[in-house]
Amino acid sequence: MQLLDAIRQHTQHIAQRLQAEGALHPAHSDADRHRAFAEVLLRPMLPARFGIFYGRAFSADDETTRADLTLIYDALYALPLGGRQLACEYVYAAFDVRAYLDEAQLAEALLNIASLKRLRRAKATAHDVSPTHHLGIFGARYAQLSDDQLNPYLGYILADEAEDARKLHQQLKALVESDTLRPEHTPDAIVCLRGGWMIARQTLSGALSVPRSSFAKFGIWQAGNQLLTLLYVLLNLSLSQIQLRGVDLMRVLETLTHRH
Repeated sequence: MQLLDAIRQHTQHIAQRLQAEGALHPAHSDADRHRAFAEVLLRPMLPARFGIFYGRAFSADDETTRADLTLIYDALYALPLGGRQLACEYVYAAFDVRAYLDEAQLAEALLNIASLKRLRRAKATAHDVSPTHHLGIFGARYAQLSDDQLNPYLGYILADEAEDARKLHQQLKALVESDTLRPEHTPDAIVCLRGGWMIARQTLSGALSVPRSSFAKFGIWQAGNQLLTLLYVLLNLSLSQIQLRGVDLMRVLETLTHRH
């Protein structure tokens, strides 16, 4: 398959650069590690319409992610804002990047990803043909009452090295089963580059789960030297299934013009 061969060749070049530059070295600060990850690994994987931002996301009710993360956002429609903050309506995904992932690091990273997935935003439906253009077919009430939600957040934890995948897999399962971590707030995948493995959401049949498929459990995928190829396909497929709905600027305008 020519497409798969081309992706493999492309991700092989990314892997070679990662190794040559030591982008995720533990001596780097968190901010430097995230910047290197974005430049060396993430940017070459994404179409130009996706922007990459290091900072925090916030919601209309003023909740904010608990830590700076590498965010994938809509580079075409996102409102330009100063500082290291981004309106959550324009966020597709977040990456928490670690040099080494043990149980303590995983627990911290899980909280960071969950803090994004808890941010409230108006759900997008099939009526949202773009973040700024909403079709009124069948009425807005019908669309909002529908079970379809096309703008879930994606969350990933990525580490250069990590403890045994089975141990971290058990930790993740235990946190969910004890209701310490809600299933909908869990990461979509946990990736260990040097280990060549991925802990990811699965369907009941055992296939990798993407936003428009079911999520029943977590599985371990031993991908070896095909790990970046797997991540490339999973990430781009998942991003392609998300439709965002932009911020409510009418609400902001009403606040500005309200007379006390």
